[in-house]
This record gives sequence, structure tokens and C-alpha cells, in this order.
Amino acid sequence: MHRTTLPAALLCALLCSPAMAETGVGLQIGTTGYGADLGYQINDRLGARVGYSAFNYSHSVHDTDVDYDGKLKLSSFRALADLELGYGFRVTGGLAFNNNRIDIDGRPSGTSYTLNGTTYQASDVGSLKGRIKLGNGAAPYLGLGYGMIGKKGLGFYADIGAMYMGKPKTTLDVTCGSALSAAQCSQLRTDAEAERQKVEDKASDYKWYPVLSAGISYAF
Repeated sequence: MHRTTLPAALLCALLCSPAMAETGVGLQIGTTGYGADLGYQINDRLGARVGYSAFNYSHSVHDTDVDYDGKLKLSSFRALADLELGYGFRVTGGLAFNNNRIDIDGRPSGTSYTLNGTTYQASDVGSLKGRIKLGNGAAPYLGLGYGMIGKKGLGFYADIGAMYMGKPKTTLDVTCGSALSAAQCSQLRTDAEAERQKVEDKASDYKWYPVLSAGISYAF
């Protein structure tokens, strides 16, 4: 007697059901920015999609001893698989390839900077610029959702989940004002490195990036 194992039965349930083979497109908005998706319905329960999202946002922050003008730049490409659970709901997993970052431009608080407890006049610092890179490239994603892009006709789809970005990486570059001596310039660079570490420590709690999005789709 031939017996079908549980893994084989599960695989057949996913791949042996009647083929849908529909291709769809979607437009969405959410915490990853404005985006578009291209989906393919493998069968009535299993779909795959790729997409891209981007968004820019400027904001001033004061989380350390220095004021910063920050610009958040979101840019991510995603490759996902959707498994429908029933009644339109699904579980989704895959990878997002990110170039998400925050560009920061330090500015004096009043007429001076305070770096690592040392006060510098604004003229002592030529520039103080840096970058917080959110994540290390490929970020695993897992979430729940509603709607399949490849289901024929006009539809609605939404996602809620999280990407694991990893520990943010921070760079902070300083240039010295012309009035500083070589020794003072060296001290400024040392204090700027201590400031960079403070910024990185502040950002280190943000290893997970929440994903919440909604959009409309159309399948051909």
C-alpha cells in the first residue's frame, strides 16, 4: 500500500491545486513609503510578488548634545511569498533588500557645539555630517495580510509585519575650523567620535522595522 507522508501531502496541497496563473499589479502606501508590486498567482492559495517602495522625510532632532537636521531616505526592494489561510487572509514571508538611511547634518545650539562635554564655538567646526544606515542589506520579513495581488480583477490588499534590519551603523565626519591648532583639531575629532558612538547607541534599539501598508491591485 502506498502511503503519502505529511510533508508530501502539504506540498501537494500547495502546488497541486487548480492553477490560477494570473499576473497582477498593485499600488500601495505604508511605513516603507509609496510603492508598487508585481504579483503572480501560482495556484488558488499560493502567490509570489516583488515590489519596490521609497520615501524621503526631513526632520530636526535633538537626542544628544548636538542639534541635527535629519533626512530619512527609505528605499527597499522586496521579494515575498503569500500563502492564503482562508477568507482572504494570508501569511507572508520573504526578504527585503534595503538602502534605508538617515543623513544627518549637525548644527550649533545657539553659537556653539557641545561634543563629548567639550564646548566649541560655531566657527571652530567647519562641518559635522553623518549617516545612520538602517540595516545590513537583506532583511527577513514575516507578517500577516489580506488580499492576493494575483486574484483576477480589482482588489484590495494590506500587510502588517516586521523586517529584521539588524543593528544600525553610524558614521560622523567633522572638519575643523581654520582657527583651530593641530592639537585642538585632533581633540575635536576625538570628541566627534564619542558623539558618533552616542548617536549609534541611540539608534541601536531600532533593529526591527514595522511594516504596515495598504493598496489596490488589479490582476489580468
